[in-house]
Amino acid sequence: MDSDASCSDCKIEFIEGKWTQILLNWINKCTVQEPRVEQLTQKCLLSIIDKYKHDICTNDLDRAILCTDDVEPFIRYKYPILRLRYLTEAMNLEKKLYIMASVLLYYCCCNSRSGDIDHDICKNLAIDEQGTILKFCERLSDMEVTINNVETAVNDALQNLLKQEENKPIQIARNQIEKPNVTPLSAQYQPLSSSEDNSNSDDSKDAAVKFISPLTVLPSAVPDASTFSNVTESVLTNDSAIDKDASEKKDISVFRTEKFGNSDDDSCESNNRCKTECDCARCSISGPCCGDPGQSTLSCGEPCSWKCQFKHLKFSRKTYVYAFAGCLAIVILLAAVLITLAVLKKKEHNRYDARRLMDDEARIFRPNAWECVENLCQKLNRPTSKRIYVSHSRCVLQCMGPQLWPYPIGYTLFSKKLVAMSILKLEYKFQSLPSENVHRHLAEAFKLFIGDLARLEKIGREMKNGTCDLPVKKMNIIIDIETDPDPRLRLNTDEAYTISVNTNFDFITIHLSSSSFCGVRHGLETLNQVILLDQLTGYLITLSHIIVKDAPSHKYRGLMIDTGRNYIPMPDLMKTIDTMAACKLNTFHWRISDVTSFPLLLPKLKELFEFGAYDRALVYTRADVKALVTRAKVRGIRVLIEVAAPGPVGRPWFWHNEATCPAKNANYTCDNLLCLRLNMRESIFDVLQLIYAEIIALTEVDDIFHLSDGVFTMMNCFSLIEDRDGFLDKALNRLRMANKGFMPKLPIVWYTKHLTRTLEAKTWEHLGVQLYQWNPDSGDYLGTFRVIHSNKWDLSCEMRKQRCYKYRTWQGMYSWTSWRNIDVFTIEGGEAVLWTDFVDSGNLDYHLWPRAAAVAERLWSDIIANTTPNPEVYVRLDYHRWRMLLRGFKMQPIWPVWCTLNPGTCLKKLQ
Repeated sequence: MDSDASCSDCKIEFIEGKWTQILLNWINKCTVQEPRVEQLTQKCLLSIIDKYKHDICTNDLDRAILCTDDVEPFIRYKYPILRLRYLTEAMNLEKKLYIMASVLLYYCCCNSRSGDIDHDICKNLAIDEQGTILKFCERLSDMEVTINNVETAVNDALQNLLKQEENKPIQIARNQIEKPNVTPLSAQYQPLSSSEDNSNSDDSKDAAVKFISPLTVLPSAVPDASTFSNVTESVLTNDSAIDKDASEKKDISVFRTEKFGNSDDDSCESNNRCKTECDCARCSISGPCCGDPGQSTLSCGEPCSWKCQFKHLKFSRKTYVYAFAGCLAIVILLAAVLITLAVLKKKEHNRYDARRLMDDEARIFRPNAWECVENLCQKLNRPTSKRIYVSHSRCVLQCMGPQLWPYPIGYTLFSKKLVAMSILKLEYKFQSLPSENVHRHLAEAFKLFIGDLARLEKIGREMKNGTCDLPVKKMNIIIDIETDPDPRLRLNTDEAYTISVNTNFDFITIHLSSSSFCGVRHGLETLNQVILLDQLTGYLITLSHIIVKDAPSHKYRGLMIDTGRNYIPMPDLMKTIDTMAACKLNTFHWRISDVTSFPLLLPKLKELFEFGAYDRALVYTRADVKALVTRAKVRGIRVLIEVAAPGPVGRPWFWHNEATCPAKNANYTCDNLLCLRLNMRESIFDVLQLIYAEIIALTEVDDIFHLSDGVFTMMNCFSLIEDRDGFLDKALNRLRMANKGFMPKLPIVWYTKHLTRTLEAKTWEHLGVQLYQWNPDSGDYLGTFRVIHSNKWDLSCEMRKQRCYKYRTWQGMYSWTSWRNIDVFTIEGGEAVLWTDFVDSGNLDYHLWPRAAAVAERLWSDIIANTTPNPEVYVRLDYHRWRMLLRGFKMQPIWPVWCTLNPGTCLKKLQ
């Protein structure tokens, strides 16, 4: 070959061609394919299923999936992380069939209940093909079934054939050699049903190869090759089935059979170990040895031992003296060499120290370098003799430590040593999962995590200068979800997680564990924040040893967006969900309607949409809501939909007879359409029950529900308190009926003064209230309520005469801590709220971030968070903003870029 690349392509072509031929032989010979097929097709795969589906189906669901004309749904169901959809283009069709056929062979061999598949393979395929299939199944069973791992298993299985192809051994004429006693595969590997007498060649031919099930493989991210080989040899080798009459049969062509594990040192099977003068040369495993005709061990009765090779050798005293002197000379020479190397290394080290000191004293100014000044990374602006960092990421990790947001509240440990990694050298293992539903959600969440790292590496490709002073290590990720089989976020979900990063030789092992899927998802977010892009080399870097034990301070950490006043397009809401996940907020409170509009299209209540939507294009369909809910679940977020009721409800309810107005004009029509409210009639609650049931079905959230009950001050709407007496009792009853007879654990309403009345306060005892406009000096007693705080976390402008009167800063939101001192039954958490009077898709991100991120840290880290935004908070939030920008999220700056490059200078002005 002219180059390594072309040689590599040649190897790949040889491996793929050889493996394809094995697959075709299996299909043609074992499934009795007529006429014989010459290439892999969808029809070939169906022929496999048609013959073996009764053998490999474990339940009715398998049979139902296989009763189609397509094998792909069955493979996707069995191996959800195989990602066959990446091979949908026409140019990848051939590779897709190649992968599907390989995976189908693996599944058949490992899940055959009757042994028919193994029997057919051993009966119809050649011995080398049997061994290759067995190696392929063993190798793949120790890994996750992905496209890359399938190709790796095929490559490993065909390594012996590849070496023979490269070496091109000289063929030996048949008439020049004796026929070797080669152990057949059926005897070399453990049969499914073995008999005591294996001397007959026909019986051994029918023995089926026993394939190892992947369920029996010990969970391990990095299997030990040597251990694996030894175990395989002990399980699969069967020396009792050696053919006694092999020497009497006709000559056959000579071939080599690859041995599993290491060869036995007590055997004389190596041609170079047996000598003609050795008495036991006639007693060898493989027959002839060193030109001696010899016999097999079955004939001579006792295997050859290495001791016999020295049985007749005699040594004189002079021989022992010479041997001892030679050994002593070798030891002395080796010691001299080691001492010389140590001295040379010491001199080189001293020269390096002197050279480094000279460089430090007259260091050349490097414009893109950084220095650590008072534990802050400062852009180098003049020559210095201090230590410098060649990239900002290196300075951050080693000088400041990982800039996590929100800050962990548990035990954390970070080393100072840097290591480089790449997703091209990534191996991962989902070691323990409590349910298949959790597995599907974890696979999607892990794909998002890898996508973020791949995005960084894509940026890094443009920076790579061809060299890296840090060796790029393999990255092994092990994930454990211990107990919770439900991937949904619930009130009792344990969101705590533990991360352990350890570096050993060429491997970086990352172990992430939690009791729930939501906890693991938060752990993946933290991992995303401790793996940075090195601006110098373009590789990913992190610290060699990391321990993080973290859990949130409050279980309810929400963000409310009102889409009734101004319509927010679905892509903007989905991007908001993504940014919430990056800040570890877990509840998206969607106030979907208001007095001005009702943009939710409910098929059973189309009148609300017809009268309430601004336009037919400005609407959220059931498919839109389900897509948002699915996106949120993968990110550990619940969607909580609120419909404004009982009043004011405005024009969306104009069609209902029980929607009335407190004041009418001379024409007996409503004096102010926005003042419509709902009367407490059964027909009204019938409609509300339908809405409640639709919301629970769409969001799959049945343990928390927001009943609204908001009574806000509006001009010319008069008092609404008297018109809604008795709403809470009836609404709770209808909510129970809509939730299949079960009351949600935490119904929530907006807090108003009418809740302090004796009757309603008793009805709502130990239930949830959301505080928005509340005066702590009012004297109202909240000791019977479970409270969600939003009083000082309003992200919208305070309006006066349709103008923005007051804009709250992120510093003010971060420093609000008095909410912890309010006398309540329990504090469930808090929520940032955004009313959209002056907000749409054009400025949504501007109003949300970074202020909602400040609320997120207060809710997650409140136990240990600073009471005021000190310099450390400024630096972490600024770094978090740049991290969000790299991931495609928009976030307002907290100060000029100059302060990012020179934080010490700007922070002095804050004091």
